Amino acid sequence: MHKPVLVLDENIPGWEGLEALATLRRLPGRAITAADVADADALMVRSVTRVDAALLAGSRVGFVGTATIGTDHLDTAWLDRHGIRWASAPGCNANAVVDYVCSAIGALPGLLECLLDGGRVGIVGYGNVGRRLHQRLAAAGIRCVAHDPLLSPAQCPVQVSLEAVCQVDLLCLHAPLTREGAHPSWHMFDARRLHSLPAHTVLLNAGRGGVVDNAALLASLAARPRPVVLDVWENEPAINAALLASVTLGTPHIAGYSVEGKLAGTRQIRAAYGQYRGLTVPETAPLDRAGTLALASATGGVEALRAALMHAYDIRRDDQALRRALGADPSGAAFDALRKYYPERREFSSWLIPADLDAASINCLQAWGFGR
Repeated sequence: MHKPVLVLDENIPGWEGLEALATLRRLPGRAITAADVADADALMVRSVTRVDAALLAGSRVGFVGTATIGTDHLDTAWLDRHGIRWASAPGCNANAVVDYVCSAIGALPGLLECLLDGGRVGIVGYGNVGRRLHQRLAAAGIRCVAHDPLLSPAQCPVQVSLEAVCQVDLLCLHAPLTREGAHPSWHMFDARRLHSLPAHTVLLNAGRGGVVDNAALLASLAARPRPVVLDVWENEPAINAALLASVTLGTPHIAGYSVEGKLAGTRQIRAAYGQYRGLTVPETAPLDRAGTLALASATGGVEALRAALMHAYDIRRDDQALRRALGADPSGAAFDALRKYYPERREFSSWLIPADLDAASINCLQAWGFGR
């Protein structure tokens, strides 16, 4: 009896227990070729693998799973026309991306205080990430507005125009990358829109690199510097070194790279694969708690909150790692190596809140996602 062959991006964890059901072939996601999948029955990828006719035509693949929220790297129309089942993992790493934004808020000088003192956050793209970011910040008492032209006011209760959403203290981009339709997002933030942003606005993109015209952003920063946080870039992995040098914080497309987020993505596509095969796929093992937040050196209030944010996840370490890596090796290999060997990062919810804190501090940390 034929044992199915399952080709996996080597950066997708949590496939233990399937060896009895399929032959697992792990490969670097960006290097998967048509020859690699010619005899495969299923393919499991992340966002770095383009899945289309060039990769799959003539292969035996009947199922494609992507352990990511986005699907712009899949030619879903072609897959549908050829009867190839596909599945994604919506929402799998949304909490991790929200944690990333919160870490940036804590790391940028004065931003946390600004937002807690009546500042506003604008969110472009009100999907799984945008909605959860709004919920997290609203629980912390921070005002938010959002723009998503694909949603009704009932679906996005803080909906404003694109022009209005930009008039904020922190502008967070979480839109998928689309080039067609009534509201394409590709280069939504071009030279004109970047020029129209208020001088004090912090720009953060943890959605898709092409939503921002990277060349225009570099020119804009040369003319009028502003705080910018980029996790996603055009032309990954060969990103623009001059742009990295110009932004405040730059990271190698790892905003959603928490242990919980990766395993949640795996669970979703494992289940979809089991459904496709008509099999019961064993569950992945549950995770233990990460530990207890270390806040002993904090003086309370905002500083205790910042200490918690940085203890759970310090975005500055990823920024420094990217700058060091590209300084030593400007090729795309350095960018991909940081993703492949990314250190274990746990979500805020996995960290216990110290039991000796007062009730107000506990409530504050819970609002920011800790200890849930």
